[in-house]
Amino acid sequence: MMVSSFLALLIGIGPVVGAYSKPQLPPRCKTIPGDAAWPNKDAWDKLNSTVGGRLIATVPVAHVCHTGGTFSGYDETACADLQESIQNEGAATLQPQPGEPMNPYFYNLTCSPFTPADQPCELGERAVYSINVSSASDVQAGLGFVRENNVRLVIKNTGLDYMGKSTGKGSLSLWVHNLKTLEATKSFNSSYYSGPAVKVGAGIIAGEVYEYVNSKGYRVVGPECGLCGFAGGYTQGVGHSQLTSAYGLAADQVLEWEVVTPAGDYVTATPEKHADLYWALAGGGPGTYGVVLSVTVRAYPDGPVAGGTLRFNNTNSDAYWEAVGLWYKMGPGMVKDSPKNVQFFVSNSTLWVFAFVMPDQDTSAIDGILAPFLPELESRGLPYELKTYNYTSYLENLRNSYGALPYGELCPVYPVLGSRLIPRAVVLNETANKNLMDVYRTYTADEFGWFVGCSFIDTAENSTVRPAHPENSVNPYWRESIAYCNPNNPWHWDDPAHSIRDKNQLSGEFFPAMERATGKTGVYLNEIDSLYTGDWKDTMYGVHYERLLEIKHKYDPYDVMYAHFAVGADEWIIDGSGRLCKAIY
Repeated sequence: MMVSSFLALLIGIGPVVGAYSKPQLPPRCKTIPGDAAWPNKDAWDKLNSTVGGRLIATVPVAHVCHTGGTFSGYDETACADLQESIQNEGAATLQPQPGEPMNPYFYNLTCSPFTPADQPCELGERAVYSINVSSASDVQAGLGFVRENNVRLVIKNTGLDYMGKSTGKGSLSLWVHNLKTLEATKSFNSSYYSGPAVKVGAGIIAGEVYEYVNSKGYRVVGPECGLCGFAGGYTQGVGHSQLTSAYGLAADQVLEWEVVTPAGDYVTATPEKHADLYWALAGGGPGTYGVVLSVTVRAYPDGPVAGGTLRFNNTNSDAYWEAVGLWYKMGPGMVKDSPKNVQFFVSNSTLWVFAFVMPDQDTSAIDGILAPFLPELESRGLPYELKTYNYTSYLENLRNSYGALPYGELCPVYPVLGSRLIPRAVVLNETANKNLMDVYRTYTADEFGWFVGCSFIDTAENSTVRPAHPENSVNPYWRESIAYCNPNNPWHWDDPAHSIRDKNQLSGEFFPAMERATGKTGVYLNEIDSLYTGDWKDTMYGVHYERLLEIKHKYDPYDVMYAHFAVGADEWIIDGSGRLCKAIY
């Protein structure tokens, strides 16, 4: 069931600002509740009036599961319903909640639906207030407020948030969930593109986009998972897709950004106007250069798509891992200079291709790429099951692979997850390929239980298949890669200590082993664990980092925008009380 009854209350929660001592605030830090400089009720009332009564004070949805703390409101039946809906409906339950993190790790056990009832319910890392953004003026008001009052700012889009960028102690959140623009045009015209396009508001999830553009006869490059936000972290953070081989990465599709800069300027950024801002937003990471209200992207005529599945099991361990290694070696040939995409899971027991995606082709395209591989399975005594289908549209294929939209059913909502780009050179080199397989074999073993989700894509520049695109800040490591791969383990709501151990193993063992096996390459900056210990500047932004930092400083001279692993993040630290403080000043 949905939990609409738990929508946060409007402004006026006294305990948030009154239940703390008042230490002297270090001047280089953002203020938090209880500090002498924390804005008083009159200041918040004035902000609420400015934004038309759309200021929302955060009440954790799990207050109904706790008997103590600032937000105690225990209701046994409501708590049971909430637990069920979070586990069964996931994003549909939490995405409509202002101030509520989508990543269980950032509850930090401060008010979880699954911790003991007598454990106090507090805000923890949640934003104190959210503005339910309806227009650029609401964003401008929020930015002005945090600048004047030295309050931390976060942006809560619609979708997932593996790194906790939408949370922060003592913060004001700009909640853009209700920016629901969806507008298609047959003839977007500029000096760099002429053709169909669609404008997508920041509150739209991918499943909504797909259903809309399909009704107009188009397809667009977007997340495979319907529950992902479209205009926010996804597109700003590069954005991979089942249609990447055919048309390019999501950042390559952007025609214009509707954005409010940290200084409060409301602008449209294109390759011609505010070109540096356009460049930075298209691949340089979210929550950094401005607050995106919408993005306009290219659309493509829809048509038939060939799809299908392939599965073979580990009935002989050595033969199985040889076959998996051979699968990776053949990956570049499957998709090179073509529109083809292949998505699959590798575990200790099975390699399962859950989605072949062959735009504007029939099933003979799948037969063609598998012709060299299937005899290798047969020669190793590994039975397989292959199914292929001809679909009338991209949406039909997507639904068959990922489930009913708008949210979809395949993607995990609460995983422990990382990502790594796999260079072509690695899978084609016998020694490097085997080293990677050895890493997989070790960590997918039963004692650890990891599985790895991957997608074979072709992202090389100067393709004869994909259209040219304006210059953007996509990390060049993407252009050298044959695949992106995600180590996964599910979050254990009933045993968070188990999941913390998984996070520590991922960041401390599994991921470093993958880095050693894959050499100098990158990660998908939207799909990386918050405890990642690698060289984040290089793996997320590559050679573009210094230019991105210059643009960040240009558009954010007031130090308004901060996010974990965002450009400029190392200029800040979190102090012992949870305040965001300047490390460099």
